[in-house]
Amino acid sequence: MNKKNGASAPEPDLSLLLEGIRADAEAKIKAAESQAAASASAKLQKAAEKAAAIEAEAAQTAAARESAAKAVFEARLKTETRKLELESEERFMRRVLDLAAAEYAKAEESPDYGDRIFAWACEAAIGIGSAEAEIRASKALAAYLDSGFLARVERRVFKLSGRSISLSLSKEPPLDSQGLILESEGGRLRYDNSAPARLARAEAAMRGLIRAALESARSDSSAGGAKQP
Repeated sequence: MNKKNGASAPEPDLSLLLEGIRADAEAKIKAAESQAAASASAKLQKAAEKAAAIEAEAAQTAAARESAAKAVFEARLKTETRKLELESEERFMRRVLDLAAAEYAKAEESPDYGDRIFAWACEAAIGIGSAEAEIRASKALAAYLDSGFLARVERRVFKLSGRSISLSLSKEPPLDSQGLILESEGGRLRYDNSAPARLARAEAAMRGLIRAALESARSDSSAGGAKQP
């Protein structure tokens, strides 16, 4: 109450006050909602970008793994293919050597076997390169290695090489394998012309022929397969 003029002060309008509070609250709520929406949108954008980055990295990793797996597979395929090729070559090689050994064995029954042994003896006498040598042979050759045979070899060696050589029979036990061996100077010089040694010396050349034949067969097979629709 105003004591000076005796009049009462007007009461505040509560409805207006409440309306102002409500409006202010709604403004703050809207601002908070807007800020939250913006924050959520930014977080969603970052999450989407991160997900895209993870997806891209995963795709890159998957591609790298696929490429690595493919390289490993191709290397393994190449290794296995080469292994099969070598196994095929070895089987053919063993077969050829077995056939050659069988031919050597059958040759002992041939009427011209003496001529073959004579040629082997001449080859060994020239190859050993000494003035004297002893011949050691298998039991099967005993019938051929007489003094006349040795003299013929000496003459042929001189005719072919212009070099003299004196041959004699070895007192060592006979060879277990077919063919003959020449030794000189107490065994220091040696020329092995037995059947196994001759096959071993020929093996490299035979492998080359077999390898070429297999490669040609594979090439023909690949070319034939390429022509098919």
